[in-house]
Parts: sequence; structure tokens; C-alpha cells
Amino acid sequence: MIGASVLTLTLLVPGLANAAEPAPAAPPKQEPKEAAQARATPKEADAEKDAPPDESQAWETAPPEHRGGFTVGLAVSAGLGASNGFPNDSKKIGRERYYTESGLGFAPSQSLWLGGAFIDWLSFGVGGGFSSIYAESTRTQSPLLLFHTDVYPLYALGGQWRNLGAMSEFGIGFAETTDNETDEVLVDGGGASYIFAGAFWEGIEAWKLKMGPYMGAHYLFSNTIRRPIFAVGFRMSLYTSP
Repeated sequence: MIGASVLTLTLLVPGLANAAEPAPAAPPKQEPKEAAQARATPKEADAEKDAPPDESQAWETAPPEHRGGFTVGLAVSAGLGASNGFPNDSKKIGRERYYTESGLGFAPSQSLWLGGAFIDWLSFGVGGGFSSIYAESTRTQSPLLLFHTDVYPLYALGGQWRNLGAMSEFGIGFAETTDNETDEVLVDGGGASYIFAGAFWEGIEAWKLKMGPYMGAHYLFSNTIRRPIFAVGFRMSLYTSP
């Protein structure tokens, strides 16, 4: 009789039924990350401490090791060269009687550039230069405007391989070959294309200067001139970093 009364009362008052049901268990409280790290075993802590850092993008922020920053370069050389061609006159170009070959002559040259070393194995600059050829009966003078590039393809091998490089230049030259006696212009290159390629070693270091020998070949060409030069020389570069 009492049980029937309780059942009837429970059905009539739903809240009593809910109150009679046990409350759901609370989810386990998550432990803070700091506490979990503090509670880690010594072995786990050592393993986490010794884990190598993420170096996937370290190269983006790594400071230069061997060369970097602003750079100034100077190269001086001597060699052999020749100048062949015509006066810059449409009535004379291509006519054999106006064609001149200077023959081999002594060929000094200089160049200066300003720029930057983007990374340890690549630098770039802009500048100017001057080259000459002194042959038996002629002289050739040529001011130059140029872009200069140094690349160190074996840098990753370390040691002195970091100082072995390839250099190149391209730009424009204004060469004229004149007769030594009459000063007549025999060959006029106008604004001729200029290219240079060479190899160098700059293993001599003093303060922020790197120096060493180089060798390479120049070539000036247009529709009125062909002027090759082979040269050996000495170059130096100043880097502001490291």
C-alpha cells in the first residue's frame, strides 16, 4: 500500500523522479600542462631537454659566417689583348680598306664595384672600370660600366673551398683604337657590349678585407669592334659583416 502511494506520487510529480536519479559523474579534471611537465620523470625531462631545435627555417635568420653586408671590390690586372674593327661610320663599316687589326698588345685593366653580399656564397654589385691595349702602332682605351657577380659554388665544403669563387661581369664599353702617330680613330666600338668571366681565390684576410689572385677573359663586341683580352691580376673585397 505504501509502495503504491510512492509510485503514484512519483508519477504525478516528475521533479521527484529526476531527483531520485543519481547525478552523472563529473568529467575528470584535466591537469595543467605546466603541472604535467613538472610531474614528468627525470628521464622524460632529459629527453625533452635534449631534443634538437627546429632548424627547418634556421637559414632565414642565421647570421653570415664568412661574408655579408655591404661590400666594395677592386680588381687590377694585366694581360694580352687585341682590337679589330672599323670606324663607326656607316660608309666605312664592312669595307676592307678601313678594317684595322691592332695585333697583340699589353692590356692593363681595372674595375671597381659597390654592392652587397646577400649570403655567404653570393654577392652582387654595380660599378665601372677602364681597360687599355698598347700595341705596336696603336692604343685602345675603353671606359666601362658594369654589373659584377661573385659566386662561391664550393662553399659548403668548408675550409679554403669557401674562398674559391667564380666572377662575372657584363655591361657596356666605349672603346676606341687610335693611331699612335696621327691620333686618327681607326676602330670605334661605339657603345659595345662587354662581358667578363673568371675564377679567383681570396684566401688572404686582413680585418674585413679578403684578397687574392684571379684570372679571366674580357670581350667587347659590336658591329664595329671585336676586342678580346686575357688577364691575370689581384683583387680585394671589403665586407662589413661579420
